[in-house]
Amino acid sequence: MKLKHYNRQPNASIMTRQSFSLLEKRVFYIVLNQLSEADINLKQNKQFRIPAKLITQNYRQMLGMAQSLMRNCQIWLRNDEQKEFQAYNVFSSARYSAKEGIFEIGLSYEVIPHIAQIKSGYTEYELAIALSLNKTYSQRLYEMLSRWKNFNGGTWSQVSVEDLRDLLGANEETYDDFGQLKRRVLDPSCEEISDKTDISCSYQIQKTGRKVTHLSFYIQTQNSKAIQELQEIREALNALNMDDRWKYMYERLEMYDFTKIQRNKILQDEDLANRFVNADMEIQAGKRKPNDATAYMAVILGFNESRARKAKK
Repeated sequence: MKLKHYNRQPNASIMTRQSFSLLEKRVFYIVLNQLSEADINLKQNKQFRIPAKLITQNYRQMLGMAQSLMRNCQIWLRNDEQKEFQAYNVFSSARYSAKEGIFEIGLSYEVIPHIAQIKSGYTEYELAIALSLNKTYSQRLYEMLSRWKNFNGGTWSQVSVEDLRDLLGANEETYDDFGQLKRRVLDPSCEEISDKTDISCSYQIQKTGRKVTHLSFYIQTQNSKAIQELQEIREALNALNMDDRWKYMYERLEMYDFTKIQRNKILQDEDLANRFVNADMEIQAGKRKPNDATAYMAVILGFNESRARKAKK
């Protein structure tokens, strides 16, 4: 099975009620990854052979997951204003062989148009990131936040607590208390998403009377996080006195494999020093992620060009 780097999930399927466990959702992510719009017109169920290592290699976990997939895994499409809904069992069959190390799953053809049709808008996220999450609520919240990260200034606003519980599948009676929902669902999920994914999130509550009724989520992409980090580094550097700036320069130069001659050139040339500091700050902030930082910096500073000119002579 050759996995694509990104999943493209229709927005309509993201903003629906779902009933996946952690492992079930990993299966769903992989199945979605292997679908294309050409599958939309299928009139028979589609089979997928998934390496068990991508899900779990614990037999009991695999068995329990398969039983749940067959019994509980559904997608609901609701339009309460029109008093309409559709419900589908997502999977049609399951088979596992520890000897083969393969989990085989059948996808119901009726579901395919709802999870493969992307013409009406889709959300893109990295498969590896989605598979790395270890909390069910983190998975769902990551999808929904990814949906809004490039819209409305990275804000998912005025989300009713009732709708959010429904979308997350956090419908246990204990979560009727917002304090429990915050401590056990929202805060752990936001923490895991911020630690492991390409986005970070925070949220603000809104009350009606004394009751929390709505939330607004604020989403930062990796690039915006890097820009903020870069600004903080610049401000810290600007606050240093001249002696501390020289000390900072020497410490940062030690992070690269420059020759003694190259270091001296940087220290003695104001233009080179400024170029070095700016490029180094971008690397520190994560805005630039070169495989070889020294080689990247050499290009920025023109050291490679000097070597090329010498070679021509």
